[in-house]
Amino acid sequence: MSEISKRIIKLIVTWQSMLVFLTMMIAIIVAASFLVNPSPYSPLFILAGVVAIITLFTWIKKPVWAMYFALFMILLPQSLIPAEVNSYLNRISTIIALVVWLIDVLRQRSRVILTSSTLILIIFIAWAAITLLWAEDLTIGWNVLQRYVLRLILFLLLLVNEIKTNKNLDGLMNTLALSGVLMVVVSGVTVLTQGYSSGARLSVLDVNENGLGIYLLISLQGVLWWASRPSKHNNAIKKWLAAIFFFTCIGLIGLSGSRGSAISLAVTLSAFLIWKPTRSWGILGFVIIGLAIIVAPIVFSTTIARFLGTTGEAALGGRETLWSAGLALIKDHLMVGVGIGNSPSQLIPYLVGSIGGISLKLLSFAATPVHNPVMAIWAETGFLGLLIYLGVFVSSIISFVRQYFLFRRIRYQYLIPYYAIVSSVFCGYMVSWIKGGGMESDFSYFLMLALLWIPFCIQERSPE
Repeated sequence: MSEISKRIIKLIVTWQSMLVFLTMMIAIIVAASFLVNPSPYSPLFILAGVVAIITLFTWIKKPVWAMYFALFMILLPQSLIPAEVNSYLNRISTIIALVVWLIDVLRQRSRVILTSSTLILIIFIAWAAITLLWAEDLTIGWNVLQRYVLRLILFLLLLVNEIKTNKNLDGLMNTLALSGVLMVVVSGVTVLTQGYSSGARLSVLDVNENGLGIYLLISLQGVLWWASRPSKHNNAIKKWLAAIFFFTCIGLIGLSGSRGSAISLAVTLSAFLIWKPTRSWGILGFVIIGLAIIVAPIVFSTTIARFLGTTGEAALGGRETLWSAGLALIKDHLMVGVGIGNSPSQLIPYLVGSIGGISLKLLSFAATPVHNPVMAIWAETGFLGLLIYLGVFVSSIISFVRQYFLFRRIRYQYLIPYYAIVSSVFCGYMVSWIKGGGMESDFSYFLMLALLWIPFCIQERSPE
């Protein structure tokens, strides 16, 4: 028998022995679990624990995977799992991702990148914490402050430090794509099981109708990036699958009846036309919309009716009243604000005083911030807080533009499609962001800012 054959047999025997030993250990642990906890679910708890331990060790070896998981959990459609469980998983997954990254930094002695946006956001959080000294509701203030800290950790610390290579970038964009596919599947099941009637607005689980389109636009970035990457597999199939997703996104945005999402979609498609890598997607998008209006007008009937004002709604959906009251609130608390997170409760007296009475619907609408992130930040943290907050946004834009001209100068073409996709979606996103309730601290906003920093982070590690 040859030496190679002996080695193969020895390897097989070794693996068989390990498999037998592992099976015996699992059987012993499962049997012991019934003694500790006499429940039929005990083996499932043991299995979950084993999977958790294996996953944790895998994440310690590959910390970027923990970051992908945390991002995917945040992107899960609301109410797909119980809200309390979802909130707990979001927080714990972000903390675990931070811990395994810190372990890797210490082990590898890696250099930590602190972007200007990261540092400015830290300063903003510090100032926001100070505003709690004069805030009326400390509980909601601390909750909002905690939200900003989690956004800082996941998006402007972990994401910008762990996306080191083109391969890491592919993993990030694939995570966005996977979350988008999940949302499309959930939306499709909703339509099939609950149906849809003309004039209604598609509601998927507890996802806000106005937020559905934004969610799909964000995930569209991942799908288009995936389709634009050359691979050993059939690239034509990838583009066809991306086109199907693109078509579905446009249809769902139409069924949601959101005017803001429709405008964001139009702005994104128009921006696609400017860039060569995305021009065909822009043309395809406008063709799909045109054909849908002719062949299946029910898709956009609600959206068109809301634009024309035939549904009886105000042009800005009641935001005019909120903004007027918000300006009055800002005028009375110009420099230091009312405290982080406290603008919704402090806004109500101004609403009642301005119109001499207020409907329950408008009171419910006002239960979220002022539906304008700039006004909300100004009202809560004052003029100083607003300047610091906008510094995060401006520094992200400057980095994105600066890196684009750098890559053009050194003729580095790999990220040009990335610039085309992200810049276009960012322009569309901002149209909806500026009038959204609670968008100043929303995960989508900080995700978009983090995406603007990706070219800088990859360039810092020398592009592949």
